[in-house]
Amino acid sequence: MRLRYILKASVHSIKHRKSAFLISVFSISVSFMMLCAIGNISFGIAAATVNRSLTFPLVVGPVGSSDTSLVMSSVFNVDKPDGTLDYGIYEELSADKRVRSAFPVIRSDSYQGVPITGVNSAYINEISKGFSSLAQNSKADDIFGEGGLHCAVIGSKIAARHELEVGDGFFGSHGHVGDEDAHEHSSFAYSVCGILNPTNSVEDFSIFVDLRSAWAIHHAHHHHDHEGEHEHEGGHEHEGEHEHEGKITAVLVKTVNPAATAALEREYSENGRTNAANVAKTVRQLVQYMNKAETAAGFFSYGTLVLVMLMVFVTILMAVNERKKEMALMRTIGIGRFPIAMMIVCESLFTALCGIIAGSAAGHAVLALLKPRIDVALGISLEPFYFTAVELNGIVVTAVTALLISFAALVKIYRMNLTEEISRD
Repeated sequence: MRLRYILKASVHSIKHRKSAFLISVFSISVSFMMLCAIGNISFGIAAATVNRSLTFPLVVGPVGSSDTSLVMSSVFNVDKPDGTLDYGIYEELSADKRVRSAFPVIRSDSYQGVPITGVNSAYINEISKGFSSLAQNSKADDIFGEGGLHCAVIGSKIAARHELEVGDGFFGSHGHVGDEDAHEHSSFAYSVCGILNPTNSVEDFSIFVDLRSAWAIHHAHHHHDHEGEHEHEGGHEHEGEHEHEGKITAVLVKTVNPAATAALEREYSENGRTNAANVAKTVRQLVQYMNKAETAAGFFSYGTLVLVMLMVFVTILMAVNERKKEMALMRTIGIGRFPIAMMIVCESLFTALCGIIAGSAAGHAVLALLKPRIDVALGISLEPFYFTAVELNGIVVTAVTALLISFAALVKIYRMNLTEEISRD
C-alpha cells in the first residue's frame, strides 16, 4: 500500500512540473542518441575492417608506400595509391608456391566520387557472391572475357545510389577522387555488364573494370597529351608513351599459411623494389586507433549525460523547495521522511528511465533512416538496431548518476525541518 502511494504521489509530482520533466527527458534522450551513433558507427567500421582483412592477408605495392596507405587504397578502396609497380611483380607472385592466388589491382579513375578499380575476372570471382543482374552476353565466371574492355561491374549500393542498371553507360573521370586535374574520359564509355549481389563489405560501394581498360584509357590519354610533341618530331613515338601499360598499383595476395605470409612480407619489403603489408597487422593498428577515438567520443557523451543529470538534480531540488508546504502537510498526517524521500527517488529514476528509452529508440530509428547515406559515405553496412557496449555503459552511467542524485535529494529532505522552513517563508 505504501509503495502504491509513493508511486501515485511521484506521478502527481511529475504532472505538476511537466515542463521540467519533459526538458530533462529530452536532454537525456539527445545524449543517448549520440551514444547510439558513436557505438553503432564505430562497430560497423570495425566489423567491416576486420572482415575485409581476412580476405587478403598480404598486399604488395610500390616501394616507398606506407603500410596504412597501401592497405587503405588497395584493400578498402578509400585512399589514393602511392605510385605504381610493374605487372611482372604479379606474375612473380602468382608463380610462387607459397601463394594460393594473387590478384593485380590498378586505381586511377573515378565516377561521381566513387573510385574505379581495374581488376581481372578472377578477382570478381573471388570477392563476389554472384550477380543480382547480368548482361546477356556476359559470363558470370569470366565477366570481362575477351570483349570486356568497356565492361563495368558495380556493387549493389552504388547501383542503387546512382540508379544504374545493366546496359547503362557512363564515363569515368581521369585522376583520383579529389584530384584538381581530374577530367572526364568522354571518348571511353563504360557499360554496366553486371551488378553484384550484396556482400555487406567494401564491394557494395565499388566499381570494377577490366584491368586492360585502365591501360587502354591512360595509353590514349598519354598519347593525346604528347600529340603535339609527336608531330614536332615527325610522328615518331616516344619510348615513354607506353609507360602506363603494364603498370598496376598493388597485388592482393592469398597465401597458403601465416608462415608464408610473414616470409613474403619480409622478402617483398626488403628487395628495394616493392613494399609488402600484412593486412591483419595493419588492420589491428587501425582498429586500435578507432577504439581510442570511440573511447574519447564516449567519454564526451558520458560527461554530457552527467551534466544533464546534474540539471535534473537541480530541477528536483527546485521542486522540493516549491513543495515545502505540501511535504509539511504530509508530515502532519503521519507520513514519515522515508516515503517522502522515496517519492523523490522514484521521480529521479523515472526521469532517467524515460530518457534512456526515448533516446535509445530515437537514436536507432535515426540511424535506420540515415543508413543509406551512412553506408555510402563510410563504406560500411550499418546495423542500426545493434545494441553496443557504449550504450550499455551509458545506461550504467545514467543509472548510477540518478541514484547519486536521488541520495543527495534524500539527504536534503531528511535534514530539512519543514516546520522551520515554512515559518521562514
